[in-house]
Amino acid sequence: MKKDASKLMSEEKFWTIIENSNRGRKLKECLTPLSEEELFGFRYWWAYFCNLSYKQDLWAVAYVVLGGCSDDGFDYFRFWLIAQGREVFYNALENADTLCEVFSELEDPEGEDYPEQEDLAYAVKTVLQERTGNEDYLYIVEDNYSLPQNIQEIEFEWEEDDEESIRKICPRTFDKWWENDVF
Repeated sequence: MKKDASKLMSEEKFWTIIENSNRGRKLKECLTPLSEEELFGFRYWWAYFCNLSYKQDLWAVAYVVLGGCSDDGFDYFRFWLIAQGREVFYNALENADTLCEVFSELEDPEGEDYPEQEDLAYAVKTVLQERTGNEDYLYIVEDNYSLPQNIQEIEFEWEEDDEESIRKICPRTFDKWWENDVF
């Protein structure tokens, strides 16, 4: 019988770890002291929030700010978004255009703050690998835990080659960041 990973860590503890990670910069260090069950609890919430943020308006914002955004790029953008913390995350879910100001406040937009952070998704895997010496350990034991399933498809209200359709989704972000060379 699989363990319900949602019960292995509270949402509150998940967001506390994110807040303590300095926008993901110290995520691995924050996860290292956790038990295996807590790591899978964290992994549950990570997948849950990745799924929750799989939205066409957030993809439009990422497309504008990054000058284009592939499927993988949108995953990495959502990892970055989660690392920004609970308030930024939930505000963006409610209105993706709230990220317009967040981009302006990034300390290192071309480095550690770049709005695509692929490595964050591997933090749990890295901790378990260092702990066990087995790089596949995560995949071996994750079948013991119930984790969120894959996300559903997005119905887009905008098209890549129709600037006005993108602008309708995120007007402030579009007006400030369209074809901007900051990133």
